[in-house]
Amino acid sequence: MQDIALKILVVEDNDALREATLAFLQNEGHYVRGVAQAEEIDDLLNGFIPDVYVVDLNLPDEDGLSLTRRLRAAHPNVGIVITTARTQIGERVLGYDSGADLYLTKPVHPHELMAGISALGKRVCSIGPQTKAMVLDLKRMLLIGPETQVEITSSDVLVLSALARAPGHKLERWQIVEILGGTDAETPSAATLEMRISRLRKKLAAVGAPAPQIKAVHKVGYTLCTPVVMK
Repeated sequence: MQDIALKILVVEDNDALREATLAFLQNEGHYVRGVAQAEEIDDLLNGFIPDVYVVDLNLPDEDGLSLTRRLRAAHPNVGIVITTARTQIGERVLGYDSGADLYLTKPVHPHELMAGISALGKRVCSIGPQTKAMVLDLKRMLLIGPETQVEITSSDVLVLSALARAPGHKLERWQIVEILGGTDAETPSAATLEMRISRLRKKLAAVGAPAPQIKAVHKVGYTLCTPVVMK
């Protein structure tokens, strides 16, 4: 048994290998989940935020390198272990360039995998709780966080996605008014705009975003203070 119990997600399309890996890691005292492809991750992670991902590169729906880049962008401090049959040095370099902490070639001995995960776990725990990125599902109009998910309005989607894409995650008031389709005759008051932003703050807080979720910049606009990724 390890001293640190980690949350580990194994992304592996070989059912037998995935189940064997999960059984081994669970026997070592960790909390584990497994998926066969990348598209299953978001559905699985409601309430389960991994400390370490174990990612196979040859997935049926998305290349593991692309998935690794997405995971690293959304969770800068998470541990990522690539396991693969690709052995060329150029492929290993690509793996590390994509954000992997470890690149292990198959077949991987379970004890080598466990040693790598344990080392990453110590790093993750020394950093402390991560700032988890909230997920904005544009098609389903859902805001998804580590605690729950909530439905949001079309205007919420417009404002939040614009803030997430803006340089420095900052928008001036007039920019938000334009995004919402306002005209000079329909320009909302500062109080009305603040009410809209306040509702959006509450929704971010409800899904687990730490305060401050959105800061008001006096007489200028607003800054998004929590990471949001869109899908």
